Amino acid sequence: MKIKNILQSTLPQPLLEQFYELKYLGLPMPFRAVRPHTMLSNVNLFFLQELATRVENAGVPGDFVECGVYRGGSAGVLAYEAMRSKWQRRLWLYDSFAGMPAASDLDDAYSKSIEGQFVGSEAQTRRILQRLKIPNDRFQILVGLIEDTLPQSQKFPIALLHIDCDFYNPVKMVLETFYDRVSPGGYVVLNDYGSFQGCRAATDEFIEVRGLDRQINLIQIDRDAYFFQTPVAETDRAGENGN
Repeated sequence: MKIKNILQSTLPQPLLEQFYELKYLGLPMPFRAVRPHTMLSNVNLFFLQELATRVENAGVPGDFVECGVYRGGSAGVLAYEAMRSKWQRRLWLYDSFAGMPAASDLDDAYSKSIEGQFVGSEAQTRRILQRLKIPNDRFQILVGLIEDTLPQSQKFPIALLHIDCDFYNPVKMVLETFYDRVSPGGYVVLNDYGSFQGCRAATDEFIEVRGLDRQINLIQIDRDAYFFQTPVAETDRAGENGN
């Protein structure tokens, strides 16, 4: 058994948090608080903060949305940045917290082999947000399968959409549900585009069907994650240039 698993199963929560505070002392907040509870690379975590800073500086309206929360690591980064925003952004989190869903025929063999694994934790997610002093009215956690929760989602503008759903069906549904709500100049992060066949297929298909291939540019963050910026109207670009 790994030392991390032993510590998590034996140490009381306050002592475990103190241990990680010391281990990750060199990292600034919120990364020090979230690092033990995420599978994202440091590059990916820091880039989420960078994109949140970009939409803030550009005045892109909307909230932050994350689909696929796991244990709340990246949610903590987004919540921390939402709290620092002068636009009073909120964070919306979608996850079943019941492990990986069933894979489809468009997913690869590895995806099929991890069905039901990587069970997340709503409690751990809430604990991270509590440690970062995020008020309850600045975030909402919607628990359930994507196909059940997304059709009931409220309609609001989105500045940053973080998709960490791995498989074809949930990624496709998230894009179909939320893409049109992402404000011009906002960002869509596809956490698994580089590593999961289903995520890549769903994304490429969505871009082709919507005719977005000439309007957006997929940019690599690390081995796994890619992102793109939603198109900005020419009139908006003219305004940005002072014309």
